[in-house]
Amino acid sequence: MSALLLPLRSHLDELRSRLKVVFLSFLIILIVLVFFPANPIYSIQNASQYLSLVFLEHTVIAQFLLDIKGYILPANWNLIGAGGIGEGMEIYFVAALLFAAVIDMPVIAYETYKFIDPALKPNERKMIYPFITAASGLFVVGVLFGYFVLAKLLVVALSPFYVAAGISFQVDASAFYFITLLIIGATGISFTTPVFIYTLISLRVLSAETFAKNRIIVWFILWVVTGLILTPDGGPLLDLVIFIPIVTMVEIAVWLGRRSVGGRGSQPTKLPPPPPPSPAKTFRQVKCPSCGRIQNAPSLFCEFCGKGIA
Repeated sequence: MSALLLPLRSHLDELRSRLKVVFLSFLIILIVLVFFPANPIYSIQNASQYLSLVFLEHTVIAQFLLDIKGYILPANWNLIGAGGIGEGMEIYFVAALLFAAVIDMPVIAYETYKFIDPALKPNERKMIYPFITAASGLFVVGVLFGYFVLAKLLVVALSPFYVAAGISFQVDASAFYFITLLIIGATGISFTTPVFIYTLISLRVLSAETFAKNRIIVWFILWVVTGLILTPDGGPLLDLVIFIPIVTMVEIAVWLGRRSVGGRGSQPTKLPPPPPPSPAKTFRQVKCPSCGRIQNAPSLFCEFCGKGIA
């Protein structure tokens, strides 16, 4: 039993070390972001601000939050702090966590690759770098799409209802920032889905034909996910805006995956037919020169008297 547990223990130890690297790199990036100034020259000239918490007003995270408010929030909307005395700190650190996760993504991808690399075949190992590149690129595209399109459309879609209900545009700050950051992060993650689908089809873990037979079910699941997670307050119009590009990328990934396996899907490879049996050689009867008896099978010695047959 100990011999069986030894490989498992070694894998768990390696996994623990990989996760430790990811955690430490994420923590370092998070700490740097919390203190890193948006304008280093101004911070150097006003180094005394670090003696108090005034420096938080000039960090990268603070500038990011101001950009979100200025770009997404209309001019006649006002943010109010109704979530308690620690609401501002919660918003600040949630934004820092999102920023740190985006910056730490290459480290996460590399450590994941190093953990699964020993189990990969040579042809599978060639797919790692394209996989990491495509996943990272689509994640960035998804983050930008969530920031510049979805988050902005969320406010545009909700504005008429404020007017119809006669409500002033007073929005809870934590609700606004948390929903915006959720849309940005979740959209980035959802945009990487086609890469995983393509990889599974290429490795023959998932069949393109299986996806084609269950396309409606997959579309329904994607619609539910986009409605409940990505756009919880945006209504069906905003759900459709994010649903269409994700489904389009998934369909493209399935099409590319089918081409990568030569259109064979999950069908087994046909083996060549076995060669036809060679015709049996005709046995020529031989008479023993010593005893004169006919042999029943070819042999160097007589099967009756045991003497050699010339």
